[in-house]
Amino acid sequence: MRIGGWIGLGVLLTAGAATPAVPQIGQALKIARNNQPPPFAFDPRKAPPAPDYASASNWAALPTMRDEADVTPRGVTGVDQREASADVFFIYPTVLMSRTQWNADVRDAALNRKIEETTIRAQASVFNGCCAIYAPRYRQMTLGGYIKWSANSDAATELAYGDVARAFRYFLANHNKGRPFIIAGHSQGSRLGRLLIEREIDGKPVARRLIAAYLIGTWIEKNWFTRLRDVRACTQAYDTGCVVTWSTYAQGRNASLQRVNIGRQSKYTPETRIRPYAGINPYSWSTADAMAPKALNKGSWLYGTGAGPAAPVPGLVSGRMRDGALYISPPGKAYTDLMIPFGNFHNVDYNVAYMNLRENAWVRLGAFWKQ
Repeated sequence: MRIGGWIGLGVLLTAGAATPAVPQIGQALKIARNNQPPPFAFDPRKAPPAPDYASASNWAALPTMRDEADVTPRGVTGVDQREASADVFFIYPTVLMSRTQWNADVRDAALNRKIEETTIRAQASVFNGCCAIYAPRYRQMTLGGYIKWSANSDAATELAYGDVARAFRYFLANHNKGRPFIIAGHSQGSRLGRLLIEREIDGKPVARRLIAAYLIGTWIEKNWFTRLRDVRACTQAYDTGCVVTWSTYAQGRNASLQRVNIGRQSKYTPETRIRPYAGINPYSWSTADAMAPKALNKGSWLYGTGAGPAAPVPGLVSGRMRDGALYISPPGKAYTDLMIPFGNFHNVDYNVAYMNLRENAWVRLGAFWKQ
């Protein structure tokens, strides 16, 4: 199973350690070279048609259809999503890698298959143990817009966000029916989820129904929460109305330095500033800078290469949270094959804590009902 392409700003062009291996530098430069933005300005008149969310074909996952969000690890069962008491609105990460278009066409069958067989199967499925899953297709920005940020990137992001916001409003009006809900995303999806909280949820009556937002694989500065009225950073397993976030790196790396270097080289100004970032350890559900031992890892999971899904692997890694980064012990070849230079496990942010996330969604839903 290949999970490449979910990388948003995860592509690293410089080292976060003093003596990086030469092959890693070459790999990073190759990734950057192959994912430059389109060589023309963004033009909204040339954007693909906007999706109509009244059509099921414009959703990658719905509780009323069989889809990859229904997949479970071997030995694990999901709920009947048609009977679930809560919903998940899932925003998938960057999958489009194109130099010929700024934004994805939701009618692209090959791209849609790739989305379904990677992020929907391996990330959105985390939540099928508790909730009905809704994942809208949207005209996401191509990866190159992150590699080299510009006014074109801003415009392409706003186009993508416009789809997500319309899908969310349609979800609330036609599917949710006043039930509690989770916002979840990864990478580009988490960035758009952050905008969704700012513009559509915080300070509005709907915020009272937010169980939590799992905005994983992005950097969220702590002072962002001081500007919000209702939503805060999660600090323990039972918090509700809050945000779960982290970005995964190998032990011994310096994620803060990598973040600043990426921001400078991509010219994405917000990440060039050194400031405290939010983060919570998914093994201990603590924000403290302390190692969570392998015994707290309830199961990491990759779908695998067999005829059916593999079983989760408990105790695969230990993890330590520091300044928004989850530093994990060596996870083995299946995971390091998906690693981005230098020690960046962005592609498997969900997978390294799959069963912990799955359980935690239930825990937060239960805490919500007890309020």
